[in-house]
This record gives sequence, C-alpha cells and structure tokens, in this order.
Amino acid sequence: MPHRASCQATVTTTSGINFLSEVENDLQKKTQAISTVLSDIYDAWRAQNLDWLATYLPDDFSHRINIPPSVHPLGGERVGKKAVLERLSLMFAQFETQRLSTSHLVIEGDKATLEVDVLCVHRTTGAHIDSNKRNLWTLEDGWPIKLDEYYDVGRVASFLKSVAP
Repeated sequence: MPHRASCQATVTTTSGINFLSEVENDLQKKTQAISTVLSDIYDAWRAQNLDWLATYLPDDFSHRINIPPSVHPLGGERVGKKAVLERLSLMFAQFETQRLSTSHLVIEGDKATLEVDVLCVHRTTGAHIDSNKRNLWTLEDGWPIKLDEYYDVGRVASFLKSVAP
C-alpha cells in the first residue's frame, strides 16, 4: 500500500550535527508498522475472519459507519470490540465480499486514511454492489482505536431499497 508521511523535522545541536536522517528513519519505521497493521486488518476483513480481526482491536474500539440506522440497522456507531465484531458478523452474514482493495493510504500523526473499493454480493438476492468508501482510522501508539467509514449514502440506500423484501 502506498503511503506518505507529512511530518519532517530538523534537529541541530549547537555543534551543528544534523539529526534529520534519524528522525526520518524513525518516522519511516512507524509509518511502515502502521501500514503493516492496517494491511493485516484488511486481509482479515477480506477473509471475513473475525477472530483474526479481533487480535488487532482494543476492547474499547469504536466503529462508525456513516449510513444512518434508518437506512440500514447496521449503520451508525458501535463502541466496544464485542459490539463491533457482532455488527461485522451480521454484515458478513448478509454480504459476501468478492473484492476489497485498498489504495491511497495517507498516514499523518495519529490518523490514517485510505480508499477502499468493494464488490459485495447480497447473499439473499445475489445482487451485487460495487462501491468505494473512505476509511479514517484513529491510532494510538500505532494501533487502531477507531474507524470511521464514509460511504456514498445515496448509492447504498438505493441498493438496499432494491434488495428489500
């Protein structure tokens, strides 16, 4: 996954020694570690493996999907790893993921954003939804503590209406 870090600093002592390369190296290592964690999370998501996914989430993890619960009951916010995993279990039961690809990872401080392209099959009807969402991760010490997912609500609402019984 491509990434870019936005923080640069030059530290110079009175003797004139430049520590920019050390700061850049530390930042690069931190950025790579975050990229690896997020890559593993999306691999677990693709596999719809909740046990694997759970290993990356703290007990107080927060997950918000910007789809109002009035559009779909699985929208809105869930707080706590158990509540988040229960919702994902229900989502995985309703939709089979055919494709989940990530791109444009940007890591800035305690935030990471990326685009996610998904192709899912509604298990009951066999209807496909091909969509793009923006995910915003909040991190603490390089580990995720919150995920906000931003879908095209109109497109999702239209699809859900088309597959409603």
